[in-house]
Amino acid sequence: MTRYSLFRRCVAVVFLCMLLTGPALARPRPMVDVRVPEAAGVGKPFLAVIESWYPLENVRVRWNGVEVCPEVSLDREKYVAPVLLGIGLRGETGTYPIEVTASIWGHERTFSTDLTIIESAWGSETLRVDPKMVTPPPEAMARIERERELITAAINIVSDVRYWTMPFSRPAKGRMLSRFGLHRVFNGHTRSRHTGLDFRAWLGTPLYAMAAGRVVLTGSFYYAGNSVLIDHGNGLVSLSAHMSKILVREGDMVEAGQTIGLSGATGRVTGAHLHLAVFVQGQVVDPELFFTGEIESIFN
Repeated sequence: MTRYSLFRRCVAVVFLCMLLTGPALARPRPMVDVRVPEAAGVGKPFLAVIESWYPLENVRVRWNGVEVCPEVSLDREKYVAPVLLGIGLRGETGTYPIEVTASIWGHERTFSTDLTIIESAWGSETLRVDPKMVTPPPEAMARIERERELITAAINIVSDVRYWTMPFSRPAKGRMLSRFGLHRVFNGHTRSRHTGLDFRAWLGTPLYAMAAGRVVLTGSFYYAGNSVLIDHGNGLVSLSAHMSKILVREGDMVEAGQTIGLSGATGRVTGAHLHLAVFVQGQVVDPELFFTGEIESIFN
């Protein structure tokens, strides 16, 4: 072996050692990062954030049998697509997959992660209401069924446009009262779970949209009274109930914090207040987390 050949071999060995002991040992940066909390409770919403240094297009997220197409924005040279997800109040614990499909430079790729759903603790409360609000008269049943179909269709809207941004706006200035998920005993009978969050709001108090969106349904309903349902985009829908007066119309676009009605005592109530229900991908979830900073904590 010539001295030149020996020198070349030594250089190759040194270069190989540098590769093995240097930065190359670090794992390559993933093309797409799917960020989720370590776990989420039954009935609790959470934020999933799809991030990439590469240009993302046609992002689709599949979760618990539903597909949503979150909007992509550029944030400090990184492509970001946030989406709200959750398991409903009557959901089951376990490990759920989150599958993300996206196009990067014209090539479709699929990424996935798992999230654990754990049990949540629920309390109870006892209320007295008009007996017809516990056991409706036969002549009201057809109306109740029609209204259920209308509301179900509205809360299952999963639009491709995202109107909401963080932080979310508080829908009333009063303090929070009855919490989400409570087992409710009406007139001595356990009848339902509390599928919303109540805010103290004396009769005629202004009520606000929790985020920007499009009004998709308004009306006077048997249980919910005068109500407004808003599509905030990408599967986030809110329902504000028991109003004395509705100040928006179906099809209206509203901004976060805009007045949408006045508080009242219509429907099944014990007094004037705001009942706010929130749905993500058709699943009813705890509204309180939207106003405590817990949802956006994943960005920290």
